[in-house]
Amino acid sequence: MFFAFVQFIGIAFFTSGFLLKREVSPIVSDIAPIDASYDKAVVFVIDALRFDFTVPVQNSSKPYHNSLPILYDLAQTPQGALLKFVADPPTTTLQRLKGMTTGSLPTFIDAGSNFDGTAIDEDNWLLQLHRHNRTVAFMGDDTWDALFSQYIDPNLNFPYDSLNVWDLHTVDNGVIDHMFPLLDQPHQWDVLIGHCLGVDHVGHRYGPNHFTMKEKLSQMNQVIADIIDKLDDRTLLVVMGDHGMDETGNHGGDAPDEVESAIFFYSKKPLPFHKLDSSHYNISNAGADYRRVNQIDLVPTMSVLLGLPIPHNNLGFPIEEAFSSHAQWAEAAEACARQLDNFHRLTELKSAPLPAKYDANEAAAFQHRLLEECHRMWAEFDLVTMSLGILIIFLALTFILTYARSIPSVRVSTMSFEFIGSVVAMSLLGVVLSFSVYIVLKPADFTLKKCIGVGASLGTIIGFWAPIMDRFSVSWLLHQVKDFFVYNFNTWSFIGLMFVVLHTLVFASNSFVVWEDQMINFFVVTFGFALAFACATSDKLTPATRILGLSHAVTFTVLSRATAAIGICREEQRPYCVPSFATQWWSLVLLFVVAWLLPAVIMHFYKLSDSYHSAAPLWVGKGLKSVLVVNAVYWSVEWLQSYEPVAAWVPFVNGYLVKAIKLSVARLMLFSTLFMANLSWSKGPLCVKLANGGDRQTILGYNNVYGSSYFLLVLNFLAAVMLVSKPMAAVSLAMLVVQILSLLELFDMLDIRRNVVTPIVFTLLGYQHFFSTGHQATIPSIQWEVGFITTETIWFPFTHLNIVLNTFGSFIVVALAIPLITLWKIVPSNKPITVLSQVITNVTTMITYQIVVSLSSLLFAAHFRRHLMVWKIFAPRFMLSGMLIIVLNVVLVLVTLWFGTGKVVTQVNRIFGK
Repeated sequence: MFFAFVQFIGIAFFTSGFLLKREVSPIVSDIAPIDASYDKAVVFVIDALRFDFTVPVQNSSKPYHNSLPILYDLAQTPQGALLKFVADPPTTTLQRLKGMTTGSLPTFIDAGSNFDGTAIDEDNWLLQLHRHNRTVAFMGDDTWDALFSQYIDPNLNFPYDSLNVWDLHTVDNGVIDHMFPLLDQPHQWDVLIGHCLGVDHVGHRYGPNHFTMKEKLSQMNQVIADIIDKLDDRTLLVVMGDHGMDETGNHGGDAPDEVESAIFFYSKKPLPFHKLDSSHYNISNAGADYRRVNQIDLVPTMSVLLGLPIPHNNLGFPIEEAFSSHAQWAEAAEACARQLDNFHRLTELKSAPLPAKYDANEAAAFQHRLLEECHRMWAEFDLVTMSLGILIIFLALTFILTYARSIPSVRVSTMSFEFIGSVVAMSLLGVVLSFSVYIVLKPADFTLKKCIGVGASLGTIIGFWAPIMDRFSVSWLLHQVKDFFVYNFNTWSFIGLMFVVLHTLVFASNSFVVWEDQMINFFVVTFGFALAFACATSDKLTPATRILGLSHAVTFTVLSRATAAIGICREEQRPYCVPSFATQWWSLVLLFVVAWLLPAVIMHFYKLSDSYHSAAPLWVGKGLKSVLVVNAVYWSVEWLQSYEPVAAWVPFVNGYLVKAIKLSVARLMLFSTLFMANLSWSKGPLCVKLANGGDRQTILGYNNVYGSSYFLLVLNFLAAVMLVSKPMAAVSLAMLVVQILSLLELFDMLDIRRNVVTPIVFTLLGYQHFFSTGHQATIPSIQWEVGFITTETIWFPFTHLNIVLNTFGSFIVVALAIPLITLWKIVPSNKPITVLSQVITNVTTMITYQIVVSLSSLLFAAHFRRHLMVWKIFAPRFMLSGMLIIVLNVVLVLVTLWFGTGKVVTQVNRIFGK
């Protein structure tokens, strides 16, 4: 727990130095506005409206092409203008709304607040509307309500929950129901905002290439037509997307499909003074000839057209096509230039100020220079804080290495209260001293939290080393380290350390980071061949054991290769990667096969040690099989709901009753696997049976009493993870279980369970199945939709628990299985402390491996902080490393050691102890 504490502090320091938040100016612009071009405006946001959804594409059968033609058609008239609307990453809704209302740039860390939006505290055009007594009406995505509720008329505010991506219609229907009555009563509002989410939710749930996308885009097409019918000559219509989506339906990064959305201006009086003519498109160049404008350009455009002061922090520039004449645009450019010059002077930027005399083109050039400088300025990194984070994690690594393997006698000693007391005392002393230093010196740019964090972490480290230095001399410690490497280092150790070294070097190149999944697959398959070679050449194995060992090695290698064929593709991997993660009918068949085959395979492994007794048949033969069947049925219903022929001809499949049953079943199964099953396991019997054999009695399962009982705990969590995993991910996790069991048999046969390579390979399996369960080190690959398997709205902690189990499920399973390296196929020991010590060795070795990998990720992220791909490749990867440190420490300490291993060792010792 203390090790975890120090690691968390180090990660927090590095993160706060690397992912800086932009300082927000509180100034509200009061520059005199120019005359308004429009009395009112209707702003209609179609979430995730990718640009190619809006333009004609010839010879395309994609459901998202040519399904929303109205924008392009009207853009060919004098009343409309259609442009590419380019977002600044991260492409999450909350950050895009901030940019489109304040005109300022987001920072990468803001993406984390997409699910915890707070009111905007800087100048924006809704604030300016409020200050000028203009009434704002709103309906749709509740993100607007979180950000701007104080500026929206409370009687005309109709927010809807935005994050249930499995709900395709509630928000859109709510927008339609409230918008059109208000369009008939224009005297009640000045600006009417509607934000529909159906297109975005279809993308998240099914991907863009699904028949439901055509239906949703057609619905939006009709809504826009109906809105236009109700507009008068003094009302401006703006239709826009906040971001796009990739080919999987996700977004968050900076791929072209994610950042390129569409914006459309329409007025019943002639609008643009010029437009670009692009009438011929095909799939490869759809929209290629359209002019690109930044999303922040909407802010000065809307402000000027509605006769408002341009917000103080705006960095955008008026969009030419939105004005009826060049003279009107030039007047808007002059107003924007005054605002930008004022921002420039008050922000103390280094760029040259605006000339005293300028024209619109010079103003645009000034805005471009200012924008580039702000991009650079807000990408500054706090190198001191980052360095402190790296140093703290490095110090944590030094003493966890000591604890893990170098000095076994120290590991046993640190279980005493002497070490615990020392660590607690020194941690508290560090906190007190750091607080005193802060009060006395009040260091600049170093907050109280940072001072306390440094004091607590250094105190913990000193508290760990002090008793060791008091009890053992330095020479003795060095002698112990030497003995470890001399007497424990062999070919297997070399293989394990080579895997670690090569994995840490991955982060030295953006190409290697992109293809990390393939490198992990190579490591795992290589180890499989090494196991097969060892079984074939070992002179310690009998012929029968050799054949059995070879069968396990072949099984492990074949499953490792099959696992490598499952997964999604990063944008950077195309066209050399073919995704194989879509839910198809055959993947559902595989789920039913897994439901029948996996329990049978586990039963076979149990029978190898004669352990299929007592609790084992109930857990494996009945409990696991039932959960897997229910899981297969659940995802089959989900697929039927998305299959066009069934959805069209059997409408009740998407009815309320089916949805309610699905929700209830998912909740029941997750509660049963995570709570009831674990409670029963903690109170249940061991997997042994007393058999009568004439004059003597035999304890069946005695030779694997620890492992057979502990493995049932792994199955509990495996079932929970599979419930919140998509079909191909569940198949991957089933193969993971068989890989683990094969490895446990091989570790026992080859007598390498105490070797450093064993926990390293388990960790590699966690990485392999992280990728094969449909994840990558990218924000768009997070499967947010699974959060709503058990909830209809965001409900802490259940929605978040689903996402954590889905994302880190493979690591959770291998972290829980780590003790089996020690516990599998050993008889009850009369020295349980020795068994527990060896389990701790493997647990801390896994943590050590992850710290080494994370430290390398942090170091190279810091080194490449100016790299072109830093926010696309290096930053997401170091964030994954940080999250893994947190997840693995929590699972290993609280569940693996405290709940799982402690319970099994105590129960076995109570029954069989001498």
